[in-house]
Amino acid sequence: MLLSRVIAGTIIASTILWPVPAKAGWVIDQVTKGAGEGARQQVVLQANRMKTLMLGADGEPVTTFILDLNAQTITQVDYVKRQYTTTTVQEFGQVMQGAMEAASEHVAKAMEQMKESMKDMPPEQRKMMEEMMRSHMPKSQPTTVDCQEPKVELRKTGQQATIAGYQAVRYDVLIDGKPESELWLAKGIAAWRELDPQKLEKFAAEMAKLAPRCGRGQRQRGFRGDDPAWKLANEGYPVRTVHQSDGRVTVEVVKAETRTVPATEFQPPAGFARKTFPEMMQH
Repeated sequence: MLLSRVIAGTIIASTILWPVPAKAGWVIDQVTKGAGEGARQQVVLQANRMKTLMLGADGEPVTTFILDLNAQTITQVDYVKRQYTTTTVQEFGQVMQGAMEAASEHVAKAMEQMKESMKDMPPEQRKMMEEMMRSHMPKSQPTTVDCQEPKVELRKTGQQATIAGYQAVRYDVLIDGKPESELWLAKGIAAWRELDPQKLEKFAAEMAKLAPRCGRGQRQRGFRGDDPAWKLANEGYPVRTVHQSDGRVTVEVVKAETRTVPATEFQPPAGFARKTFPEMMQH
């Protein structure tokens, strides 16, 4: 889940109206502290394209996600298997939705098989197994009437720090009154200006279909158009993000610079085999 949170966290604050994108882009290096200690990412933004590159312990690229807002496509590159896939945002959402539904059906069938195998168990042993199964089952989703949106609060604190050479201010994010994360924002990094808000909103609308709004996953707010966290985009780029709910995982910027990025930076490497998105999902 951490990877998806890093990627979503990189995008989530960027729907504020900005001027026309500048010619030079941004290259931002980040590290993860806590769970996944030492993991490194590089985020590259320029002219409605965003690339999130995940690096291994040896500094070599492992995988890349490239979002092209102009074409509304997502490209995923697997450097280990030397393959990639490019799909439309809509197809990406459809395949992911299908995969989640298939996974739910698989779990349900497995539970039915386990129940069948427990028919001949002694009553006490069967009861113990049933309780164990219930504890591992996802909580049922609430009905539309019971579904309640989590209350998200943003609190600007008086804390300031210099992170990666940029002055940053801390904001706390609370969900239903409980601390969820810290956002340290630096106005000096204007990376979000590279992304057109209307095109990003179109992408976010597709991703919102994959984000649970209630029930067990409601703390993962996803891409909500009314999420007040987006209001912080004009306060700067998150140079430090502390996720309290993940056992205090910190993603921190170690270097950020603005420079022209070649178009090849947003293309899969030459010689890599092209796969369909479903084929990439199977490996």
